[in-house]
Amino acid sequence: MAEFQLQLTFGLFLLSLIAIGIYFFVTTETKQLSEYMLADRDVGTWPIAISEVASVASGWTFFAWVGVGFTVGLSGLWFSITMLLIVLFMYRYIAPTFRRESERMNSQTVADHLALFFRDNWYGSAIRLVATISVVVFMVSYIGAQIIAVGEAMDIALGIDYTTAVLVGGVAVALYTTLGGFNASVWTDMLQGGLVFLAVIALPIAMVAEIGGWSAFVTETTATDPSLLSMTAGDTGMALTVAALAWITFAFGAIGQPHGLMRFQAIRSERIVSAASVIAVTFQALRLTVPLIMGAAGRVLYEGVIDDPELVAMHAIVDLFPGWFAGLLLAGIIGAILSTSDSMMLVTSADVTRLYEEYADSDVSERTLLLLGRGVVLAAAAVGIGLAYVRPGTIFEIIEFAFVGLGVSLGLPLFALVLWERTTAAGVLAAIVVGLVSSIGNLYFLPEYFPIFVWPVTLAVLVIVSLLTAGEETARKMDAAASGD
Repeated sequence: MAEFQLQLTFGLFLLSLIAIGIYFFVTTETKQLSEYMLADRDVGTWPIAISEVASVASGWTFFAWVGVGFTVGLSGLWFSITMLLIVLFMYRYIAPTFRRESERMNSQTVADHLALFFRDNWYGSAIRLVATISVVVFMVSYIGAQIIAVGEAMDIALGIDYTTAVLVGGVAVALYTTLGGFNASVWTDMLQGGLVFLAVIALPIAMVAEIGGWSAFVTETTATDPSLLSMTAGDTGMALTVAALAWITFAFGAIGQPHGLMRFQAIRSERIVSAASVIAVTFQALRLTVPLIMGAAGRVLYEGVIDDPELVAMHAIVDLFPGWFAGLLLAGIIGAILSTSDSMMLVTSADVTRLYEEYADSDVSERTLLLLGRGVVLAAAAVGIGLAYVRPGTIFEIIEFAFVGLGVSLGLPLFALVLWERTTAAGVLAAIVVGLVSSIGNLYFLPEYFPIFVWPVTLAVLVIVSLLTAGEETARKMDAAASGD
């Protein structure tokens, strides 16, 4: 009976998501690609803030981050604190300029923005090509991790075979995103964000209560592993330095998540960025800290019982709540995963479509671009489903790779354009290439130090190349001004 209640509640939730996609497909007159990708830049404060958080919450929050809490406890706060500071910085110093410049240039993604910034010479096309390659490599990996999480959640909580669950989750998110575009993504995120908030509050309370209350939780956790409630995780000296640097440099990836940055481009006005930041940072603080507590509590409740720490939250939901409420929480958790997947599919679709538009031999109609955009969404979902079957690593490992790769190859050049006026086209191009290559290289050749070396190498290349080509950039601008361009 409990399993039926879970399945019924979750089934109704999935149908509501698809209904939102159908609603926007029927009621929204989508004639241009920008309307499909950015909802005509007319999204309000609450939808944009909650959507921005939900779009990056993903399988990370309730799977990977709970697994971190289970394994190393509160040492994950190095990441959480750093990321919160970065999010505040982005809303204060990056979002207003990025929103204003994005509308002026009609850019739809970060890759599109970087290319259009230098569209008056060959660098713009080269930047678009390598940036799109970077987006596809990291985004498809990210999508695969989300679908793995969906499959795990349905398998553990709903009793649906993993193979079937992966297909159901992938098809559902592809369907409503293909139909409704960015509007569907934002408004499903609103629904899912509310459920995520409910899950983040209810689940740790229930887990701590099951142990016997907060005092019992502290006592039992300390007895299980004294390092769980410490930010050092039992490390000292060089080991602690390396661990802290790894967490901090991992968090730097927050500067370049295209599915989150798209929300800055779509917000109704830069004047409401400040209000949106308060909502977003509050939600971010919850989802970056509470899962670590859930993981530590899970260590007390499930050590020796389950094999995979990333599944603690799923087991706790099924064990601690009645079927109907467990189904509601499960909907929130899988909703967070789907909200990330839909945004990633849209970014991938937008960048591949814009690349096609630029390199097409003749003018392409908006109808063709819309059809291509929807087709790429379906293709990205299909590849993500394939990766979920292959499972090249844990959810944490895949997300870490994609998160850092996107941050260093796209976020770092964007920050440079906004904050450093001497940034050149050659510097941006070099940074994207080196960011892509160094992310892969650091992971495979020095995995124990990933991603510590990625950032200084890419930043050094960006700065050095920009300084070396500053004269070339100045001459190009003078030529353009003289010709009246």
